[in-house]
Amino acid sequence: MQDFILKNGEIMDFDFYIHTYEPLHFHQDIELFYVVEGSVSLTVGDETFSMQQDDFIIINANKKHGYSSEGEVLISCFHINYQMLSILLQNNFILIWCNSVIDKNEAYMDVRRIIKQILNQYFDKKSRGIVYLNSLYYELLHIINSNFLINVEDKRFNSEKKERLDNRLNDIVNYMRANYNRPISLNDLADKLYLSNSYLSKYIKKQLGMSFVDYLNNERLHHAMEELLYSDHSITRIALDNGFANTAAFNKAFKEAYHTTPSQYQAKKKDKLKKKAKDVSESKKKLIEKRIHEFYDRNPVKPEVVAEQGDHYIIVDSAKGEAYQQNWNRMVNIGEAASLLRSDIQEHILILKNDLHFTYIRFWDIWGKDMYIDINNPEGDYNFDIISRVFDFLVANQMKPYLEIGLKPRKLLRSVNNMLINEKSSVGFENKAEFKRFMPAFMSYVMNRYGIKEVETWVFEFWKDEEDNKSASFYYELFDMTYDIIKSFSHKIKFGGAGLSVRFGMKNFYEILESWGKRKNHPDFLSFYLYPYVPGDEEGEKFTKHSTDSKFVKNQLVMARQVLEEIKFSVQEIHVTEWNVTVSQRNSMNDSCFKGAYIMKNVIESIGLADVMGYWVGSDSFGDFYDSKSLLNGGGGLISKDGIRKPAFYALDFLNQMGELLLRKDENCMVTTNGHYDYYIACHNYKHFNYQYYMKAEDELDIRKQHRMFVDNERVKLNFQINNVKNGTYRVIIHTINKEHGSVQDEWMNMDFYEHMNQKDIDYLKKVCTPRIFMKTSVAKEGLLNLETILEPNEIQLLQIVYQY
Repeated sequence: MQDFILKNGEIMDFDFYIHTYEPLHFHQDIELFYVVEGSVSLTVGDETFSMQQDDFIIINANKKHGYSSEGEVLISCFHINYQMLSILLQNNFILIWCNSVIDKNEAYMDVRRIIKQILNQYFDKKSRGIVYLNSLYYELLHIINSNFLINVEDKRFNSEKKERLDNRLNDIVNYMRANYNRPISLNDLADKLYLSNSYLSKYIKKQLGMSFVDYLNNERLHHAMEELLYSDHSITRIALDNGFANTAAFNKAFKEAYHTTPSQYQAKKKDKLKKKAKDVSESKKKLIEKRIHEFYDRNPVKPEVVAEQGDHYIIVDSAKGEAYQQNWNRMVNIGEAASLLRSDIQEHILILKNDLHFTYIRFWDIWGKDMYIDINNPEGDYNFDIISRVFDFLVANQMKPYLEIGLKPRKLLRSVNNMLINEKSSVGFENKAEFKRFMPAFMSYVMNRYGIKEVETWVFEFWKDEEDNKSASFYYELFDMTYDIIKSFSHKIKFGGAGLSVRFGMKNFYEILESWGKRKNHPDFLSFYLYPYVPGDEEGEKFTKHSTDSKFVKNQLVMARQVLEEIKFSVQEIHVTEWNVTVSQRNSMNDSCFKGAYIMKNVIESIGLADVMGYWVGSDSFGDFYDSKSLLNGGGGLISKDGIRKPAFYALDFLNQMGELLLRKDENCMVTTNGHYDYYIACHNYKHFNYQYYMKAEDELDIRKQHRMFVDNERVKLNFQINNVKNGTYRVIIHTINKEHGSVQDEWMNMDFYEHMNQKDIDYLKKVCTPRIFMKTSVAKEGLLNLETILEPNEIQLLQIVYQY
């Protein structure tokens, strides 16, 4: 709100409003805009968001914003002291990306919880409740800092000038904040930075969104406002004390910002403060208070129930099993088509097929230069000999190709903003006619070589570059053309796309599907990429921040299904063709026990939401590069480049041993049965990252300090009670992977991270990097079977409970 002023020394304050309109304005304070009741259209910069009850958006400092509403509203605005926050965070340029309208994150629920606790203290703001209120303010800031603060390392898209958060900008901002009360000029600052006036003027305008004079005046007005309201100083003294040349300059700047003079504003506001009124009339004040009391009645703050730390109770009825789809073992990603010709990759694929029972192998760049197809041949004289070797290998080993036929670039990343390899497809079609000539020839070849019955089981996917909105119509045309060609051979062949990411925003996702829905051909399946990064845009500067959402995969799938239902977009299946906690192939978390717990947790949560969960990626050999000489290099594979099974591998192995009927899914487990008195439980003690993880580049994590990067390192005790079981004795077999048993990263740590392993060392690690097995018996009486297990942080377990005849 433009008339909201924080007192000196306050970190945060809030108030309620029932205005139906607030014109565009800006201020130095960060603002959290929360809709208590009603619906509001909030404009921030060039964007407008339709907000409903419980929605909130954080508006960054000096960002123009305003709102309007057609009906009754109750709004709460929180102002956060930018200068105090910058001192606390030791960061002179704070940027926050927090918008519940277009993003879904478990942290939003935490923010809402604290907001409601704060709002319930409204009538105690001036009394002893202020101590408790301040504790809530800092708790809210902690959640915002941990989940929504943009870090320098979050930038993903390289603009021509990486100046948004650099030292020069800090120097400019710090200089103006330190010298606002002195007669400084653009020329003074330019001399200090050894820059020309014209360059510095343009730079400030681009980076701060306003001119040097406007930013300096805004800084001066921010400080002058406190003196206007809380001191008896004259207007002249206030003007001079805060850097204005005279009262005329002060009056002009003030009137441009607040549409009134300083003296008029001071008289009006001081009169209001004396009367303790918050609006233009006593009746409006009473109306606001009435609305607030009604809100409190509907939203009482409930005392938190504190359970015993680490104890969870899971009660299951064995008579209520439901069939479910195992979506995790249908497909796994391998890499470019050429990589499937490597003997080590083929060996790893066979391990994945034989041990984890994958049916489909996904690969791309099938038209690449290493295939020697000559896709641009004007005579249609194509060479399919090399690509047929890939298909031959898969078919001979009873596996199915999952072909990505789009021209995906080849990327190998150290971190989200540090690429080892970024190569566009080495070949491409000159025009649509060339593509239209090629595809029928390719389909004819595979049909004749492998037979229609075989090819009808293959899956074809067509990727779309979601960051390139200009290519949308061209993509739809190519998709329609390819769809018609493939279906002309057989309607049973599955063809879909387009590797979408809901993370680009609900609005963007909605528009893509709405446009696609108007086309003549719809995909047999929609494919998604789920990596926990959220892109944003601030003053035209693009960035990507880690999503801190512990349920990112689940929430993205829920949002996708909501949009599909809203626009009535009919699709047979949802395929997550790529998913992982990181895009980095140099992130040590990929090799750790954490990864096993992460995979098990997200697979369990995805059951019923996705038909295919295609993990990225099957083998660490995908990330081979000049720097990949160590035993482990932070690759995202299920198995290491030497064929050692990692905790991620065993997460899927444990899940593969579940029964056909699902009895219950829980925060830490899934319980299943085979319907014949045997029960199977997959469980984990997943620990989500804390702020320390998000403040580091992904390729710079210290393996020995990984334990510091989780929300806690507590054990968890799971207590199971299975009802309606057959009385008698059950053998309980517990398979476990944790830091002490079966973790290749921890075994390597015990070897002091020795880099020059020989084959005997590798063979030893292959033998010891397997689950530890424990056994015990449990007796069921009166139809009840009770058992318990304890898991270390990020431990995974498989419990096989077998009836003894």
